[in-house]
Amino acid sequence: MDPIRYAIDLSGHRQHLVRVTLMLPDDAERIVLPVWTPGSYVVRDYVHHVQQVRAADDRGTEVGVRSDGHTAWLVSPDAATFTLELYANELTVRSNHVDDHHALLVGAATFPFVDGARDRPHEVTVDAPDGWHVWSLLPGDDRFTATDYDHLVDSAFEAGAHPETSFEVAGVPHRFVWAGHSGRPDLDRIAEDIRAVAEKAVELFEGDLPIEAYTFLCTAWDRGGGGLEHRDGSVLMVPATTFSTADRYRSFLELVAHEYLHLWNVKRLVPVELVELDLERPTHTPSLWVAEGWTAYYDDLLPLRAGAWGPRRHLDRAAERWRSSLETPGRKLQSVRQASHDAWTRYYVRDENSPNATVNYYAHGANLAWCLDLLVRRAEPTGDGLDDVLRLLWGRFGRTGKGYTEADVETAASEVAGTDLSEFFDDHVAGTDDPPLEELLEVIGLALAEDPDGGDDPPAPHLGAQTEESDEGVRFTAVLRDGPAWRGGVTGGDRLVAIDRQRVERGELDAVLRQHAAGVTVELAVLRGPRLLLLPVTLGEPAPRRRIGAVDDPSEDQRTAFERWSGTSIDDVA
Repeated sequence: MDPIRYAIDLSGHRQHLVRVTLMLPDDAERIVLPVWTPGSYVVRDYVHHVQQVRAADDRGTEVGVRSDGHTAWLVSPDAATFTLELYANELTVRSNHVDDHHALLVGAATFPFVDGARDRPHEVTVDAPDGWHVWSLLPGDDRFTATDYDHLVDSAFEAGAHPETSFEVAGVPHRFVWAGHSGRPDLDRIAEDIRAVAEKAVELFEGDLPIEAYTFLCTAWDRGGGGLEHRDGSVLMVPATTFSTADRYRSFLELVAHEYLHLWNVKRLVPVELVELDLERPTHTPSLWVAEGWTAYYDDLLPLRAGAWGPRRHLDRAAERWRSSLETPGRKLQSVRQASHDAWTRYYVRDENSPNATVNYYAHGANLAWCLDLLVRRAEPTGDGLDDVLRLLWGRFGRTGKGYTEADVETAASEVAGTDLSEFFDDHVAGTDDPPLEELLEVIGLALAEDPDGGDDPPAPHLGAQTEESDEGVRFTAVLRDGPAWRGGVTGGDRLVAIDRQRVERGELDAVLRQHAAGVTVELAVLRGPRLLLLPVTLGEPAPRRRIGAVDDPSEDQRTAFERWSGTSIDDVA
């Protein structure tokens, strides 16, 4: 079949404009711009960025085009080309951003498809400003080729005068393109660290690296961040200060590990509902807790196994994730399975009450993954727990292109464990019972205990609220259901002015709270819109400081299990 061809014109880059021209096949009738992008489960309404629509015949004469519903157009039978002018000034990993420095083009936000022709090859050429180079997750140089539209929509482009570094993982070429606005980081160091993490991911799947090449397209901005996985690469966005501190750099490696692991889990090991994508409307699945939650579990574990940090940091982050989940009231109202299904309308569309009504399938899914890992290791001590479950699913579904169901995940876990795990899935995946992490940690010689290094200052009484601080002071971003602030009438969005007439400014909240004992009722002065409210709040007991540490005198079995799980020695848990 002749390919569907696109021409990208970046001559308007300084005004954030992109012109996309689609050369139409003779039988083209309906042209569609996707409403969402694979890997990000919310309606994005990319049509919002369309500035102009034009269709022309083979002589360049404008011909008829009219809207067909929300995000599609009908073209005249005489139409030979279809052109969209897009405004591209939204820098995220899911949207387009074009300026004097670079051009980031995401497949779903850029390329409309010809209805009925998605199975044909698709080709793209890019006319970039002088001095700019064009990178793509698609194969090609001057002309980039996708096997079909689903391949094209699962790709991205970056253009500019950017540095890059190349390296190999398991004999496969990899590239890291730095399109940041904050100078040039140490690309050699980045390459070595990414390679180490990627090799552990390949090891997890027993050497099976299902790509011919991989490209990281990484940009930076003054705030924000995130990543979006694609079939043969990923788009990363990090704060401009990412490489200035060790902890921020470690967070960058977690992001890299997360998106890289998606090569297997999500891009090829796919929930059955996401095998064939309907890009005009939401596609729901109950399995995002596996697709994203399991990936979130490994994005910190793989760098640990690669030696990017020690077990103390990993366990502290795991304990924080566990604590955060237990302090989310929504976990008792929404199962992680339902949260996966409702991602389109709940997770990505959040407000100040979201923690009271929803559960985070990333973080809670990661907690479930760890519990399932330990449960399987307890049942089969000579195995590798969730690693073996993931490998089994990969062999049955990832390699075959067949989508998996929730039942398939439960079956694989039970098979590897050698025992029926349906009760775990009923109680903690379909149900809302808290997973039994505390009783399972001993499998690898760990336990939750009071933190002996909690600091010199006593813990502050708690308000039962989430806050953010700025130069304007303290604002309540969420007030947790049935907590002290909730019972006192505080609501998300309120700005805290004072506690018992003592002004609270940025960085002062805990210090002011420590002046009062738990159980005491204080008066909170808050601004709610134009109103000043005085609300009585009875302070709650401070949350205990707990951390995950090694048990006293771990057995040889526990030592071995810990090493098989972490790739490190339990003696390194300080």
